[in-house]
Amino acid sequence: MKKKICLFDWGGVIETSHIEYTTIRDCLYSLGYYNIHASAVWDEFHVKESFSQFDSVKTEEELDKVLKYYLSRFSDEVTDEDVEKYKSIYRKLMINNPYYKEVSEYIYSLKGKCEIGLLSNFSLLDKSRQDSHINYDMLDYKFLSYELGLVKPNKEIYEYVNNVLKDYDILFLDDKEINLEVPKSLGWNTYLVKPGGDLAGIKKACEDFLERG
Repeated sequence: MKKKICLFDWGGVIETSHIEYTTIRDCLYSLGYYNIHASAVWDEFHVKESFSQFDSVKTEEELDKVLKYYLSRFSDEVTDEDVEKYKSIYRKLMINNPYYKEVSEYIYSLKGKCEIGLLSNFSLLDKSRQDSHINYDMLDYKFLSYELGLVKPNKEIYEYVNNVLKDYDILFLDDKEINLEVPKSLGWNTYLVKPGGDLAGIKKACEDFLERG
């Protein structure tokens, strides 16, 4: 019988994500870029190719280059000072972004019943905040995009994880359906986390998974 592991996404599962886009907008406003609204941030940051690179960059130098390229959407001249100001404001505004402590405590409580880990698109912009929220010592595995240079929902990150965890029966919990498509094709168990701190659903998904032989 294979060992079992529960893998959790971060944003939308453990940490709330609804204020991120207004925070990004406010950072842009602080630089004098007023031609964007919160409703447009998703398209700019997650659909258009420039910002899709953020979660896979491994160094601050790479991050600065991608951020400078992104900011050039809003200004004909982007300085190094603009980049540093954006990063500083973003990190200060997001440091107190709430997270679902009950969810993280439940995840840690699974130790001894199965192995646990993270599979998440993390940006270096968010690293300091997330490091303060996550007890990495409690995890058996962590697969973070900025460490791997791979991002969801691209199949390469799942294939990498699948190879590392080839001896495991995997349950992956994420709040975006698109991030569950490749895992399903690889034979993983999946659960689509509902918005707003889905502790009851997460518990049921994990408990059902652990009860199955």
